[in-house]
Amino acid sequence: MISLIPDGFNDFHCKGGACKHTCCQVWIIDIDDDTADYYQHLEGPLGDKLRASMEKSDEGWHFKLNDKGFCPLLDPDGLCRVVKELGDDALCDICAVHPRFFTHVDDEIEDYTLCGTGLCCEETCEIIARLKGPLRFRDEDTGKRYTLKKLLEDMGWGPVEDAWTHFRPVCTEAETRAILQSLAATEPIDAAWTAEMKELPGRTAELTERERAYTARYDRELFDRFLQFIFYRQLDKLEEYGPEALAEYARQSTQYIFMKAALTGDPLEAARRWSEQIEYDTGNVGLLLDGIRG
Repeated sequence: MISLIPDGFNDFHCKGGACKHTCCQVWIIDIDDDTADYYQHLEGPLGDKLRASMEKSDEGWHFKLNDKGFCPLLDPDGLCRVVKELGDDALCDICAVHPRFFTHVDDEIEDYTLCGTGLCCEETCEIIARLKGPLRFRDEDTGKRYTLKKLLEDMGWGPVEDAWTHFRPVCTEAETRAILQSLAATEPIDAAWTAEMKELPGRTAELTERERAYTARYDRELFDRFLQFIFYRQLDKLEEYGPEALAEYARQSTQYIFMKAALTGDPLEAARRWSEQIEYDTGNVGLLLDGIRG
């Protein structure tokens, strides 16, 4: 078993109250049964608050978000009340792990565990921005390092085309329209995404012009790393979809991030928002890949 992690990610630390986009909002926060049982028997004001904040459905326990869409255990300083009073060990499984991911790939030659943290986290985007050159992945046991190209070849998916690991923007109205059309079919995470998918198709000419202007100043290495990371995140789907479809999924996703960066001037927020909408709904990833595969 080879356990891989991208360079820089062992230094990951949650920004806590300094984060502008807390994880403790928008999506349903599930509570594993063991932690739910612990919370049900916890004494004191925090125990009372936890029980009042929990709800059980057919799928199990979860926190009820407040009317602003935030976890009720999130204090005004942006920190979790459970962590402040009881420590990290008292968190439910999903809160303890998120935004980390562990993807298992069963390969004919070697099995892999691919580790990282999601792009929905602004600290993840900042780590990727601080790196130089192509994204590299380190074997945590041997220290051996791989580029995405080398990793794909070792997994038996070579030869690797240059376009699979390097992003080159396509600045045409047809491409802009196609990217927005595919994303509009995804399940929205919030009303803002729905509104954006309704508004942007009417601005394809403007968006394309902004993209063309942005090509003169964008950080090519950063967008290569975005593409490489997006591809890496879905490597467990290689057997089902093949490398060509994953490469196109990564390219189209990076093209949307490029489009939004051209519009807003903020590539890190563009990547974070894309990930929040797409990568954290596995149905959306599958929908986009199915559309690419045809």
